[in-house]
Amino acid sequence: MSAAAIQSVSPPDADHSTAAIELQGVEYGWPGKPLLLQIEQFRLARGERVFLRGPSGSGKSTLLGLIGGVLTPRAGSVRILGQDLARLGASERDRMRGDHVGFIFQMFNLIPYLSVIENVILPAQFSATRRARATRRGTLAAEAARLLQALGLGSEELQGRPVTELSIGQQQRVAAARALLGAPELIVADEPTSSLDHDAREHFLQLLMAECREQGSTLIFVSHDTSLGAMFDRDISLADLNRAAAH
Repeated sequence: MSAAAIQSVSPPDADHSTAAIELQGVEYGWPGKPLLLQIEQFRLARGERVFLRGPSGSGKSTLLGLIGGVLTPRAGSVRILGQDLARLGASERDRMRGDHVGFIFQMFNLIPYLSVIENVILPAQFSATRRARATRRGTLAAEAARLLQALGLGSEELQGRPVTELSIGQQQRVAAARALLGAPELIVADEPTSSLDHDAREHFLQLLMAECREQGSTLIFVSHDTSLGAMFDRDISLADLNRAAAH
């Protein structure tokens, strides 16, 4: 791997007074289409755990694409951990995302031919920053096992299985452990509990937020399931943020 590929894009402001996420005057729409998002201001403090709700098709995943630097706004600024994403090139945004953001996807996006442990350590294969953090207390495998244990998957036999042999709930926790590996400052969760029943959703969230507190990670959790909002520091409706939704 080249030096350019592993070079970290570090946020310029490391102190906790810097917002984890800050959007100002952001507008986004698909080419030739009306604006989908128009957000005057949106700010998450470091260490906050925020629930962002909205129905399917309301632009939740699009907003997460902007926060992750996968999408670029027509207007306005998106700052992550003090870094203005517009000032970064595509490869720098990739490194910023890999070093400092952990994603939990709705469909989990696990690699089917890898074991549970191999899936969890995957971020460290692409980010020297997360590898260094993950190995502060021991090996990568030991840190992956610790995270799996914290999320209720402590069996060594289970950790060696292909992820295709796990239940949906178990796969979800593997995806969470992967996102948490290397203590990224920001965890972004996009509808990860949509396949679980109410009790399983609450249990998963309790485990996830406990580990976020342990690592000091900020959490933005996006869902249409309004019953989960009370478990978070803030419960925000995307419709209240998005001026385009009122047009």
